[in-house]
Amino acid sequence: MTKIWPYIRFSSDEQKHGDSRRRQRELVESFARRPEIVAEGSVIDDSLDLNDLGVSGYRGKNLLTGRFKAFLDAVEAGVVKPGDYLAVEALNRITRLDPMESLPIILSLIQEKGIRIAITSGSQIYKKGDDISSLYIAVGELQRGFKESQEKGVRVKEAWNSKKKRAADHGEIATSRVPLWLAVDVTKLESGTTKRTIREIDERVAVVREIFRLSDINIGAVATARILTDRGVPTFTRENARKNSNYGDFWQVTYIRKILANRAVLGHYQPMQWLEVDGKRSRVNHGAEIKYYFPQIISSELFDRVQLKKDSRKNEGQGNKGLKFSNLFTKMAFCSECGAVAHHVNKGKDPKKGGRYLVCYRAKYGSCAYKSWRYEKVESMILSYLAEADIKSIMRDDNKVDVLINERYKIESELVAVREMLENFRKDFKALNGRISNIERELAIENEARLIEFKSKLQSLDAEILDAIEQQKADIKQEVKSLQEMESVADENTVFEIRSKINARLKLVVDRIVLNFALQVAEVRFKNGVVRYIHEGGVFGNIMPPPTPEQSLEDLRQIEEWSKLSHDEKKSTWADSAFPIVPLKI
Repeated sequence: MTKIWPYIRFSSDEQKHGDSRRRQRELVESFARRPEIVAEGSVIDDSLDLNDLGVSGYRGKNLLTGRFKAFLDAVEAGVVKPGDYLAVEALNRITRLDPMESLPIILSLIQEKGIRIAITSGSQIYKKGDDISSLYIAVGELQRGFKESQEKGVRVKEAWNSKKKRAADHGEIATSRVPLWLAVDVTKLESGTTKRTIREIDERVAVVREIFRLSDINIGAVATARILTDRGVPTFTRENARKNSNYGDFWQVTYIRKILANRAVLGHYQPMQWLEVDGKRSRVNHGAEIKYYFPQIISSELFDRVQLKKDSRKNEGQGNKGLKFSNLFTKMAFCSECGAVAHHVNKGKDPKKGGRYLVCYRAKYGSCAYKSWRYEKVESMILSYLAEADIKSIMRDDNKVDVLINERYKIESELVAVREMLENFRKDFKALNGRISNIERELAIENEARLIEFKSKLQSLDAEILDAIEQQKADIKQEVKSLQEMESVADENTVFEIRSKINARLKLVVDRIVLNFALQVAEVRFKNGVVRYIHEGGVFGNIMPPPTPEQSLEDLRQIEEWSKLSHDEKKSTWADSAFPIVPLKI
């Protein structure tokens, strides 16, 4: 008994709601009822589910990854046997590739595998042993399908180019497909034409702004996705999104990153086009970016700041923060003996052997002396100091520095934008095999010159600013106190956000923290060169620890004694020139 394998394909999703599928299916069933087919005892077999719905045949996608590829695999596996029918409405349902590419596939099925191809919209059946006239018919049908798709592609491309030009010249809405925090309203005018306007979806715009706010306080995409999911914030989906899927219930890290990098939040629209070079399709920029095409929902200053902070987090390497941002000193704390990073280690909740510690990374592998320091003690000690210290006086901040820092941010963001434009030019140049217009070449040369100029300006600013850093308006004192007040009662996401803010503030003022595990002394190096040595008993100035352990222990003994003194006794101690380590008032 031979089998009839129906293959149904159409190109666009819109056709799913039309008549194409029903028509193709009815043609298959009509073919199966033909007397000569019934006499053979041939029956329809749908077990391979050979339906490529919404899959274009113009570039052969169905032959590589679609259900027709499954049919070819079934032929190779012997599931589809010689003499079986492949039933299609027309040959162009199989492929719309150039006949030079598609004909070998058709001939292989017929001549090598013995498959009969039945054209259900007519009476043609291609089979092994046919004369040359059948080949001519097949080539003609394949050529017709290829030319139709080619001409349609040209018409669609011209229409899109016209829409993009009107968008650039007159601000017309080129497409109803907009970022998911926006919607397009269509109004029918009295003239019979339609007018499109773009509006904000308020609740989604609020979510995008929250994503940028979290990134601005140093919360990465992974944590942001978790926070939004935990809050029950609905994800963005289009009306035709997949149904009966849990995919939309959770915020995806990749989508958070796409939003943060999307210049559409600034109101800008970058037209794109698909180009094929050497058989490979690439999506490249098509013309200049159209400014303020969309409503702007994020300020340029915030967008630029977030891009720089993202790059900084990527370059520094952030590590796993856990649900409560367990280690405030990630990539900031180092071992005084070997210089390796101090790792946060959680040994569990056992009262005797458990707890959280900071340990030299190399010590974990036997390359440095294994000494640990209770994490809570280090954090409490350093934050207690910072909560009381006058950070601005330590950093010797002034208005001039603020102005210079803001100027540096502005130049650095412009430098990043120029680098991105040059990178896009290089990609387009490569994708198009050098076929770039003179205008684009001149723009690239101009951007190269701007890149050199910006680098020179940054060097000049760095020399002026010296080691001073940007000071944001938020006060680290208040944030430390908020953490101490709220950590025991707030939910995990709130604690994470507070601790993330503190981590960001620390990185603004602190260059590194060097931990002497043996002496339990933390050396805090601020970005302007000021150093403070912090011990549970007090805070001390720019005095290097004595060279001998005996002297260090003696100093610590005096520190311990000093910490127990009254305020007046401490003041008299400061005046005593014999006191070898001068404590600094917190």
